[in-house]
Amino acid sequence: MKRSSAPEDEELREYIAVLLHRRWTIAVVTALVVASALFFSFRQTPMYESTTKVLLKSSGSSQLGQLPATTMETEQELVLSASVASIVAQDLRSQASTGQLIRSASVSVPVNTQVLEITFRDPDPVSAQEGAAAWAKAYIAFKQQQALAAFTQVRSGLQQELDTLQARLSDVRTKLANPPTDPAELQKLQGNADLLTSQIAIIRSQMETLVTPGIDPAEVIQPANLPISPSSPNLVRNGLLALLAGLALGVGLAFLRERLDDGLRSREELEEITGAPVLAIVPKVATWRHRETAELESINAPGGGSAEAYRTIRANLQFIARDGSFKILSVTSPSGGEGKTTTSANLAVAIAQAGKRVIVMSCDLRKPRLHRFFQLSNDFGLTSILSGQRDLVSAVQRCQVETLRVLASGPVPPNPAELLGSDEMDQLLGELRRFADFIVIDTPPLLAVSDALVLAPRSDGVLIVADAGSTSRGALAHIRDQLEQVGGRIVGGVLNNLDASMGKYYPSYYRYYSTSRYASEQHQPAVPEARSIRAVDPKEMWQ
Repeated sequence: MKRSSAPEDEELREYIAVLLHRRWTIAVVTALVVASALFFSFRQTPMYESTTKVLLKSSGSSQLGQLPATTMETEQELVLSASVASIVAQDLRSQASTGQLIRSASVSVPVNTQVLEITFRDPDPVSAQEGAAAWAKAYIAFKQQQALAAFTQVRSGLQQELDTLQARLSDVRTKLANPPTDPAELQKLQGNADLLTSQIAIIRSQMETLVTPGIDPAEVIQPANLPISPSSPNLVRNGLLALLAGLALGVGLAFLRERLDDGLRSREELEEITGAPVLAIVPKVATWRHRETAELESINAPGGGSAEAYRTIRANLQFIARDGSFKILSVTSPSGGEGKTTTSANLAVAIAQAGKRVIVMSCDLRKPRLHRFFQLSNDFGLTSILSGQRDLVSAVQRCQVETLRVLASGPVPPNPAELLGSDEMDQLLGELRRFADFIVIDTPPLLAVSDALVLAPRSDGVLIVADAGSTSRGALAHIRDQLEQVGGRIVGGVLNNLDASMGKYYPSYYRYYSTSRYASEQHQPAVPEARSIRAVDPKEMWQ
């Protein structure tokens, strides 16, 4: 049973996660629907309803009982007929048409009863009461007219039959006044006279019973009430219905947005797209509100979740590099602002804190930020070495961690991609392998510029940093394809800035590294051509 229910539980958790993730969408849609419903409800004219109850009775005359029987459905239609409505109009002295009066009235029949509940609606409560009373009165009057018409028809039929019999009897008596000589004929006339006399007596007896007929087809058993509050609009009912409709619409929209959203949803998706394991999940730092501010969580908050995540990356990399062949790690991301530089700086600190000799190098020659994390100068660095202005030992800078050295980018060159792809850069990377146990390279965003693709095959591995709030699955698939084409080895991924309540949006790959923020040849000093790297003793750097 547990095995069969596990997929269902997982699916339920996914649904709940979507609802929690899109809770603001659901809340906003629900609030709009409820607000709209209440707005239109307040704009409606208040309507009052008054109800009266009428009990139907059977006819008190046997002759009338011979008329066709009616059903309660027929009586409902009769109440709302034009004939009854015309009587109502006369009684109320209303200028409204019969159609308008009929639309203002309604009739219902409680189950298994002979009771008609007549309701009338009007903006004025007194008019509603008068209207309901008028409908009941008009219906009873119409039924009385029907009964009187039926009584008159029966009496007229009996009178006509009586007149016919009396005429025939008079004719027979005239013949008896001059009796025929034939005894048989005389006997026949006498028999006819007796028969007609008997029939006339029966008809007269029936007519006597119709003299005072009981014409009482219905009676009001509950007078029309005076409403004290409007029946519509019903704000509570409309609000509840709007709440249910808004929730249904909001949930539907939430799942639709989740379906159409290309944002990264989970650790599993990052692993599936990159084809590499997620080495760590870095939680969002609540106190870090300004993303442009450089923060070293590995030093400032060593007991926090972020510092622990960087130590987890360190442990995974140490396992990968257990044979000593893995030294150079390039750190990149699909687009800017996803935390690659933050990851590079904090990861370098975490590895150095484990007693390893680490050099963290900024190869982001377009918008360098690495030096800010360590509060160091960017007046010299990588470009200074490649141009021959400084050697490696004099270009690296010390920081708070004893076994960590920082190689800033240096002055921004006009041709960063060519400089990073030069033979001098290959020579420098070879020298760095002799100097340190680990070299962490901070590279530009891969979808913005091609610099990271130049460095990927020169590194032992590439670490992809993805932001849980902005990185899209399409972007990750694209950089994976690009790295595979140049021979880059993806060793893992980092899911950065994880926040379960964060919305996912389509990123703008070029927003962070827009051309307006790049260094141009017209505004930056020229950097000399690259020169051969002077070999130095590794011990000089760590003294």
